[in-house]
Amino acid sequence: MNAQTLSEFCATLEDTAPDPANVYSYSTDPATLDDCQPIVVNIFFWGINRPNGQNDYPDREHMTLETVANLNIVYNEFGIYFKYRGYEEFDSPALPNDANGHYILESPSDFYALTTYAANNGYKKNDAFNVYAYGWGNGFGGISPSHNATISGLSSGHLAAESRVPVHEIGHNLNIRHTRSCSSSCEHVTRDPNDPNFNADVTADRVVDTAAMPCSLRDPSCDCYPDINPLTCEYIGDGEDCQNTPYDIYPEDLKNAMSNANDCSENLLTTGQGIRAREALIADTQGNYAPTLTTIESLYEPYAGEYYDVGPEQGPKDKPLFQPGFNYKFYRCCCDYPQPSDFNDVSFEYGGVNPILSISKYETDFDIITHPNHTAIWIDMELCDYNGQNVRKCYDNWSREADDGSVTKFNDGVFNTNVTVMPKDSQGINDPDLVNDLGPGLYKVEKNYNDGSTDETVIQKNNN
Repeated sequence: MNAQTLSEFCATLEDTAPDPANVYSYSTDPATLDDCQPIVVNIFFWGINRPNGQNDYPDREHMTLETVANLNIVYNEFGIYFKYRGYEEFDSPALPNDANGHYILESPSDFYALTTYAANNGYKKNDAFNVYAYGWGNGFGGISPSHNATISGLSSGHLAAESRVPVHEIGHNLNIRHTRSCSSSCEHVTRDPNDPNFNADVTADRVVDTAAMPCSLRDPSCDCYPDINPLTCEYIGDGEDCQNTPYDIYPEDLKNAMSNANDCSENLLTTGQGIRAREALIADTQGNYAPTLTTIESLYEPYAGEYYDVGPEQGPKDKPLFQPGFNYKFYRCCCDYPQPSDFNDVSFEYGGVNPILSISKYETDFDIITHPNHTAIWIDMELCDYNGQNVRKCYDNWSREADDGSVTKFNDGVFNTNVTVMPKDSQGINDPDLVNDLGPGLYKVEKNYNDGSTDETVIQKNNN
């Protein structure tokens, strides 16, 4: 296969084994979700190249950040958070009569060969979910070796922000199944647990708030979905379950990330699916998840860069960067934390009516998601075990020099608009004699730093 193709289909095998006892509640009640106990999972991305080191995705590392943002936007609703641990590329080995190696996968078995090679050659993190971004697959765009696994594969094109395939494959890792019913024990339409025909909790995806659906909605003769209105995603077919009960399928069922209605599917999951994923992580029946879990504190730490301490100023590429997909606010704080305070230290002062910097979980300029000096970090999440305070990590470093700034003199000796503004370059604003050299009067000294932070000091200067 030489032509680049990007399939939406999933090559993960259906799991028909019964659920283990006493693990899943099959609840659809949001109150079942414990907002006070976030579960944080490490995730690492691998980019696969051809044996000659080439690939078709020059922005693949940036695309992995788009993916982790989407994962968090979807799964945070259920108290599941993903900590981005990085991205690394490696070259596929040369394979007999195959110049592309593991970069292009002809069949699902090639993915297993890829992951075996990766594990044997140091390209697997034992403490994280591992996502392998190959070039593309022949007839499939994503794959997980099994439910409850911590490995998945994606065609690199599905790392794009608009793709629902990562949410789908990570869903399999979290033991969320396809919503379709393909086993011999078909799923009945009824969702009434008092109905003797109710079996939504033991067949198909074992989730009660997803609809019973046919095994396939796609007609291979036309590669189309004749039973779905492509404009509204309404089910217009006349299919029935094995009891001859007409399917009761709504657009939100077809838009579900785990459905097989590829033309409609979006980054959407139901409460029941989220509860199932969370319960799978907690039970960890196969022991795969425990090594991948990390602390809430890790979300308050950068994935790249480092904090300035003392000495020469950092370049812009060295600043601490935080992963996208969260709502952040950075509040002014003090005092004297040349490195960020310990996560458990809440003794610092912080406040102000407005944050110094606000970042939306939908932000697409990832370079601006950084921690300004003299601020502490707020992340939009519940931390009930921490006295409800989710403002953490005060960074208040006074060793660095400003890039530039200004001195404003209030000519009348009071705060009004009769001012004289004196711009200062780096040398002028950092002059140790700056204040000493000012004449008597009321002044405001403003300093601008290369991380975007600012500092203002009001000075009442009397006669020397």
